[in-house]
Amino acid sequence: MPQERIERAVIKAEVRAAGEGQEQRVVGLGVVYDRWEELWPGYREKISRGAVEFAPVVKSYFNHDPNMVLATTESTPPLTVRETERGIEYEVPIPPTSYGRDLTVNLERGNVKGSSFTFVVPKGGDRMWEDENGVVHREINKLMLYEIGPVTDPAFISTTASMRSSREAHIDEWRSAKQAGSEPEPAEPEKSGPDTEARTTMMCRLKRHYELKATL
Repeated sequence: MPQERIERAVIKAEVRAAGEGQEQRVVGLGVVYDRWEELWPGYREKISRGAVEFAPVVKSYFNHDPNMVLATTESTPPLTVRETERGIEYEVPIPPTSYGRDLTVNLERGNVKGSSFTFVVPKGGDRMWEDENGVVHREINKLMLYEIGPVTDPAFISTTASMRSSREAHIDEWRSAKQAGSEPEPAEPEKSGPDTEARTTMMCRLKRHYELKATL
């Protein structure tokens, strides 16, 4: 069955500026619960209510760029993430940097159209099926959130090869297991504990590795 892999998603949702001067910040809806999204023709995905758990440190980037860090949950002032009825909302201070000023201008002009987020689905954290029209559906019931932030063009990011490739690999593995008759019943999501904490640490290191690789 598919192994854990770093994934990314984007949504079109409200993102707005709040506060003034040095207190200015971005407030946005980063994860939407119980809404089917067609990521490309033939593939749909939904995140179930209550599926999100937060990594020990969650980061916020502008336009999903690790070179444009807005804040983290450990910085001062910090990124704030919280669960609501609709999904996961975030509030992030705008830093006094060149890209922070760019973000402010884009917010004022209405160019910030949504949010992106980076996550990992643990083993047993999702289920997949194919309908009579050949459309693959994936319902995510458990994920670990590592990064969330505003983007100017969600539609463009959603079509990038890096976003699509991990899901296509997941689909290929699921289909192979299904054809071989070895696809197990969806397992219960893993409970927290020492093993889960160790896995979380490993995934944080892996994510940093890919971030560094992306900047080279």
